Amino acid sequence: MHLNIPSSLAKLVNILLEAKRYILAASSLILAFVFFFVVILRYLFEADLFAYEEWVLMIAFWLYFLGGAMGSYENTHVKADFLLSMIDNIRTRWLVVNFTLLIEVLIGCVLSWWGWLMLAEELDAYPQWQTTTGLELPFMIPKLGIFLGFVLMTFYTLLHLYSGLRDGPSEAWDNDEAPPHL
Repeated sequence: MHLNIPSSLAKLVNILLEAKRYILAASSLILAFVFFFVVILRYLFEADLFAYEEWVLMIAFWLYFLGGAMGSYENTHVKADFLLSMIDNIRTRWLVVNFTLLIEVLIGCVLSWWGWLMLAEELDAYPQWQTTTGLELPFMIPKLGIFLGFVLMTFYTLLHLYSGLRDGPSEAWDNDEAPPHL
């Protein structure tokens, strides 16, 4: 499905995609380096890196949820859409895809709301934020990543729905799988 982004949102989408690419790349490199470093410390020097699990887990939350948002934009997340392979009529396929996207948007809105409630609970507790035991990092850090991930997943799914409804069913719509690079 070809993604037609409204021109008023194209710049925002590009900024979000670039920011996510940098965050995802940096997070992946940091995690790989940390795990390599921990193995070297543990097995060569018989030492340990104090409470590294706390901040590594926070990076992993951001990586996971922003990666999910990137999958939503690229429409590459895992799906069980075998039903579409059994439907020959393009209009019916278009209806099924857009109905599925509508359901995804509704679920995304609920998850985003719950993510906001989770984050708001942390913000309301300031300055007595809940923190990790070792480094006393605020739990707000991973919760912010979860919330932003859900919001971005919902936003990109809404763009796919908008694009699908705007374009309508056609041979070109049916054959175009990936969104264009902006």
